Amino acid sequence: MQQDQCCSPRFKLKMLHRKTYHVKDLQGEIEAHTDIYHNLDENGQKILRSLDNSDEATLLQRRLDNMNFKWSELRKKSLNIRSHLEASSDQWKRLQLSLQELLVWLQLKDDELSRQAPIGGDFPAVQKQNDVHRAFKRELKTKEPVIMSTLETVRIFLTEQPLEGVEKLYQEPRELPPDQRAQTVTRLLRKQAEEVDTEWEKLNLHSADWQRKIDEALQGQQELQEAADALDLKLRQAEMIKGSWQPVGDLLIDSLQDHLEKVKVLRGEIAPLKENVNHINDLARQLTTLGIQLSPYNLSTLEDLNTRWKLLQVAVEDRVRQLHEAHRDFGPASQHFLSTSVQGPWERAISPNKVPYYIK
Repeated sequence: MQQDQCCSPRFKLKMLHRKTYHVKDLQGEIEAHTDIYHNLDENGQKILRSLDNSDEATLLQRRLDNMNFKWSELRKKSLNIRSHLEASSDQWKRLQLSLQELLVWLQLKDDELSRQAPIGGDFPAVQKQNDVHRAFKRELKTKEPVIMSTLETVRIFLTEQPLEGVEKLYQEPRELPPDQRAQTVTRLLRKQAEEVDTEWEKLNLHSADWQRKIDEALQGQQELQEAADALDLKLRQAEMIKGSWQPVGDLLIDSLQDHLEKVKVLRGEIAPLKENVNHINDLARQLTTLGIQLSPYNLSTLEDLNTRWKLLQVAVEDRVRQLHEAHRDFGPASQHFLSTSVQGPWERAISPNKVPYYIK
C-alpha cells in the first residue's frame, strides 16, 4: 500500500514541487554567494602570488582549484535542473493547449454533425447526405490518431513524468501548500483529458446514430422510389390500352362481345395494382413514422399515382358497363336484334346516343 502510494502521480508531483522549491532556494543561495566566491578567488590569487613557489602556495593553489571546480559543478547542475524544469513546464503548456484545441474541435464537429439533420425527403437528398457524412467520418478517422496520441501522452506524463514548474502556469496563492497545488494541477490536467475522451466517444456515437438514420432512410426511400417507378410503368401500360379504346358507338355489334372480353381481361390485369398502390402508401407512412418529411416531389408522385389508379379503375368499370348495356340492348340475343333481323337487309346506323343499330 505504501509502495503504491509512493508511485502515484500525485505523490510524484508533490515531491517534485518540493524539489522545485529546493532548486529555487539553491539558485538563490548561489546568486547570494557569487560575490563571496569572486572575493575568495581574487584574494586567494593575490596571496598565491605573494607566496612564490613554497609548499603553502602549492596547498593554496590546490584548494583554490578545488573550490573553482566545485563552484563550476554547482552552477552547471543548477542550470541543468533549471533547464529540465523549464522543459517540463513547456511540455505541460503544450499538453494543456493540445487538450483545449481538441475540445474546441470536438465541439465544432458535433455542431457540424447536428446541422446535417434533418433527413432528406427523397432518395437523391438522402444520398447526398450520405456522401457528406462519409466525408465527415473520414475526418474523424484522420483525427483519431491525434486524439489517441495526445491522451496517451497525458497519461504517460501523469504517471512517469509528473508536472513540473506548474506555479508558472496556474497562479495559485503563494500560501497554498505544494502538495495541494500538485493535487490541483493533476486534477485539472486529468479533467481535461477525461473531457476529451468523453466528447470523442459522444461524437462517435452521434455519428453512428446519424449513419443509422441515413441507412434507414436510404433503404426506405429507395424502396419507395423503386415501387413508385414499377407502379408508374404498369399504369402507363394500362393507360396505353385505355387510350386505344374506340367509342362504344363506333363498334360493330358483332364485335361487342370481343371488346367486352378484352376489357374484362384488362380489369383482371390491373386488379393486383391495388396492392402496389397500398404498398407505396405504406412505405410513405413508414418514412413518416421515422420522422422523415417527404419532399414535394415524393408527395406529388404519390398523389399522381393514387389519382391515376382511381381514374383507371373508374374508366375500366365504365367501359365494362357501357359494353354490357350495348351488348344487352343490341346484341344477337336482344329483342331489338330479333325484331329487326326478319325484315331483310339492314344498314348500319348510329343512334343519337351513339348506340349502333341497323336500318333498311
